[in-house]
Amino acid sequence: MGKVNKAIFKEKTNKSITKYFIRSNEVFFKFVSSQVIDAIVLGILAGIIMWIMGIKYGALLALMIGLFNMIPVLGSIIATILAALITLLTGGIPQALWLLLVITILQQIDANVINPRLVGGALKISPILIIFAVTVFGAYFGILGMFLAVPIIAMAKILLNDYLDYRIKMKENREEID
Repeated sequence: MGKVNKAIFKEKTNKSITKYFIRSNEVFFKFVSSQVIDAIVLGILAGIIMWIMGIKYGALLALMIGLFNMIPVLGSIIATILAALITLLTGGIPQALWLLLVITILQQIDANVINPRLVGGALKISPILIIFAVTVFGAYFGILGMFLAVPIIAMAKILLNDYLDYRIKMKENREEID
């Protein structure tokens, strides 16, 4: 990418493009790593709950729930249904229904509290903005929009802050001249 930029753009433009590519790479890495941490936290919490409930194969089911949680929206639904079906076969209807209820509540707590705080902390974005972005992007662009919402909002925040810093600097320079 650097060679193409040098060939096409002026040095100042090339530096700006390179800077934003590096920053977008950092944003995406922080986003993915915070999603992995969230999956681990959810898997551990699900494992503890299943251990308390005496669910057969609870550790394996908790691992599945944690891994599937990295797939936006559908992953958590599929994992919860699969865990309930396996529990139905190994523990009966009451245990499967309780598991379905408890894991659904855990998924909601994760989606609305834990994940936004983890991701928001990593990217320095308000958890409310994260929930809003995922909802809006999901409504307009589906699952892909939900996955890309947070990195896009994080980059938009960086661009907006850089623009505002530039405008303030230009204003201060004009005031020095006057």
